[in-house]
Amino acid sequence: MKSKATSVALAFVGLTVGAGFASGQEVMQYFVGFGIYGIFGAIAAALVFAFTGMVIVQLGSYFLATDHNVVLSGVSRPITSKLFDTVITFTLFSIGFVMIAGGGSNLNQQFGLPTWVGAAIITALVISIGMLDVSKVTAVIGALTPVMILFVIVAIGYSLATVDLSIHELDVLARQGGSTLPHWAIASGNYVSLAISLAVSMSIVMGGDIMDPKVAGRGGFAGGLLFGVLLVAVTGALFAQVNQVAGFDMPMLTLVGAIHPWLGFAMSIVIFAMIFNTAIGMYYALASRFSAGNRQRFRILLISLPLVGFGLSFLGFKRLVGYLYPLIGYVGLALIAVLVYSWWQSKATIDEESKRRGRIRRLVRRKLRRDKRFTREHAKRLENEIDESNIDNQDLHEAIVEDVADQLESEGIDYHDPEKPAPIA
Repeated sequence: MKSKATSVALAFVGLTVGAGFASGQEVMQYFVGFGIYGIFGAIAAALVFAFTGMVIVQLGSYFLATDHNVVLSGVSRPITSKLFDTVITFTLFSIGFVMIAGGGSNLNQQFGLPTWVGAAIITALVISIGMLDVSKVTAVIGALTPVMILFVIVAIGYSLATVDLSIHELDVLARQGGSTLPHWAIASGNYVSLAISLAVSMSIVMGGDIMDPKVAGRGGFAGGLLFGVLLVAVTGALFAQVNQVAGFDMPMLTLVGAIHPWLGFAMSIVIFAMIFNTAIGMYYALASRFSAGNRQRFRILLISLPLVGFGLSFLGFKRLVGYLYPLIGYVGLALIAVLVYSWWQSKATIDEESKRRGRIRRLVRRKLRRDKRFTREHAKRLENEIDESNIDNQDLHEAIVEDVADQLESEGIDYHDPEKPAPIA
């Protein structure tokens, strides 16, 4: 169970630490532009991230969700659920063409290529690779996330070790860059809702793969807190070197490049890979969402949507992050509010369901083990516990049996074939 919580935590960080965060442009717009108060905003965001991460992943576990609509329809009315589904779809498309623009900015800043070249490469990769087995591709590129985090840590150390201006001077310079948001507290909340809007769909699905809502909640909390710590650290690093990085589309790339040109080159490759990974995830999900299993329609959508995104990318990466991201963040606040309110109202019910699934799990474990007696009394208790759950009886039983069988096998304990009824003593 602990390993599952750890896996969820690391996966949550992987979802939220995307290309926008890696480039540093999001952090500049949302936090550094407010000077020293931006650091307080990042700290506040870190705490909210931990809480909302716990809520979302735990709701996914409570509903054993296989997609975000399972949770949305479970916590809101049909019209509201449809509205939020639309919001998530809009977010996927918007982040998609922002990533195309980011590909152009990345190669422009590092190699001096015209911005359309990088944007065209990202678009071509999304279309061509998307026609293949995208899961294998994204799994490989997803492995670069720890590498990117390592680069971020190196950049933070360098930044704090070489700062040569006073806090007051840095504060003045940072405020000169400004932000499209009106106040650091609003920016903090907006950033959380932006990141959650992007990660909510997959976070719910990750939670749905965990039987115990408490374990899922711990994983979501740890992941949100870890991302929050990284956010505070990056904000501090860019603030400390704001005189060096202000005005660049890719401030983190500038910071790493100042350490050594070869590190800057490597960082540009990592960021470009993260941009591609994010972009293909967005457009592949959109094409799948609207193709309804029709392969021909999927191909048409996977070609047309990125091409539309390529056209929109000419608005510029920095401008898109500055204006489009806050819009998504404002809309996402309503989504977070509904999810948190529903979780708060159902907290006692979720806790009871967590205990109930623990009891079901223990009974199923006894039933499957060959060295244990499973009596009629045990069978009756198991039937009653499953009946009282919020999940469909057959779905819950099959999911827990499969989970328990996997655990018994990993422990080397002999057990009955789950496909065949175990004898009742």
